[in-house]
Amino acid sequence: MIFAQTKFIQTKIQFNSCYCGNPLSAIKLPKNCGLLGIVRSEKLILASDNPTVHYGDDILAVALNPGMSPELQFILQKRHPVLWSNYTCSLNAEYDSSCEELFIL
Repeated sequence: MIFAQTKFIQTKIQFNSCYCGNPLSAIKLPKNCGLLGIVRSEKLILASDNPTVHYGDDILAVALNPGMSPELQFILQKRHPVLWSNYTCSLNAEYDSSCEELFIL
């Protein structure tokens, strides 16, 4: 295997990332790709420590085959399709009868 073609990826975790609150090892990667660790608050946390992913983290990954780097980047940027966070979720909002006047029946 030729390592001269290795592609390194750095991805910032967004507030609605599917990986927030999950261990780094829970991320399913394409073949010949690996996770190196997380950069959080200017500190490197190695993947071997299996840290929990937080909003604002930078995930460091490597694709041994440069052709896999777009797929790796896509997987690491996976987000929830709606506004979501560990603290609030719009889907669990309670019924508010004052909004009924906004709808024409």
